[in-house]
Amino acid sequence: MIFGYANVFRCVIFIFCFGYVQNRRKIKSYESVDFSDRNSDIYLNSIQLIAKYGYTPEKYTVISRDGYLVDTYRIPSKGPPVLLVHGIGDSSDSWLVLGPTKSVAFQLSDLGYDVWLFNARGNKYSKGHIKNISSKKYWDFTYEEMGTQDLPAVIDFILRVTSRQKLSYVGFSQGTTIFLVMSSMRPEYNQKIKKAVLLAPVAWINHINYPFINIFAQNLNLLKTFFDSIGVYDLFSDNVLKNLYHAKVCQDGVPEHILCKLEYYISYGLRNISNLDLNKLPVVASHIPAGVSTKTFVHYFQSYNSKNFQRFDYGSKMNQNVYSSPQPPVYDLSLVTAPLYIFTSESDWFSTSNDVETLRSKLPNVVQFVKYNASLDFTHLEFIYGARVNPLINDNIKRILDNQV
Repeated sequence: MIFGYANVFRCVIFIFCFGYVQNRRKIKSYESVDFSDRNSDIYLNSIQLIAKYGYTPEKYTVISRDGYLVDTYRIPSKGPPVLLVHGIGDSSDSWLVLGPTKSVAFQLSDLGYDVWLFNARGNKYSKGHIKNISSKKYWDFTYEEMGTQDLPAVIDFILRVTSRQKLSYVGFSQGTTIFLVMSSMRPEYNQKIKKAVLLAPVAWINHINYPFINIFAQNLNLLKTFFDSIGVYDLFSDNVLKNLYHAKVCQDGVPEHILCKLEYYISYGLRNISNLDLNKLPVVASHIPAGVSTKTFVHYFQSYNSKNFQRFDYGSKMNQNVYSSPQPPVYDLSLVTAPLYIFTSESDWFSTSNDVETLRSKLPNVVQFVKYNASLDFTHLEFIYGARVNPLINDNIKRILDNQV
């Protein structure tokens, strides 16, 4: 019964937020709104967050082979480069919003690493293209293009700027998906990866525990047709008023906090919200989501229906034209030869233990595999935003990159 009420709640929140979509063209940036504390982390972008804490930010716009403009941020150092890659609908903010004490980007910079922050096409920082193309054409991509176009372009750019032959990689959720796509479809890039840390990896999603997955998956074609008919090609774009709402209700101790708790349980399976850093939760909540294409979500739902980690399914006729096969090919993970370090949790709704074990069985070079048992109640968001992120994740990342593992 709780999920029945939860579904109603999510619809109410969606309608509330969607009502402000028309305002997003009028509100170009946070600077157009009068805030009492403009220096609050709630309102700062990646560049501002880096600068606020005494680090020197750099911004680069990388052009992918198919013309997308991908903003990449850097906390420069003379040490070895490491690339941090966010999850679905997120941005480079995810590696910064907990501040220097708990965000791994700052911690790696303190250790002398040259830290680079990726932004996938379509999020709030990477919405440009070299050509003046239609919105429909711009958003015609999935995580495959992020893996075959954006990620290789950014890696090549970093190695060129730093005069290095390899870099280390840390990906979370979709950041692992696009790494696996790149390393299987463009296997030459395995040679450019020193080590890859995959946090809550997502490839097979046969056992995903999200309560509404069957509803969405069973009505996938209907949903896709509906969104196409109304010209909606992107979802969960960055929205000022929605961010303010989340910053308000996710403050610890306010009466509205129950709305934040309920939303995070329904969306992410977070039973105990104190497992996140409550002091930083308004900051976290005001920075996610950051935008993603509708087609990307369709691709994930297709994987759930097919029970396979495979390329986008256009239907048998178009598949024949695109792939020379009526069925989309699976990603050949035997080609992923970079050294991999995998972290997973039995309490993760999205990167489930069974699915990660399937992934693990397909990979030829897993150096370390860490699985947190259910007693820890370590859920999906906690890999990046958790109160225990230092001992369970960040300290391990630092040991791995420091050649101690």
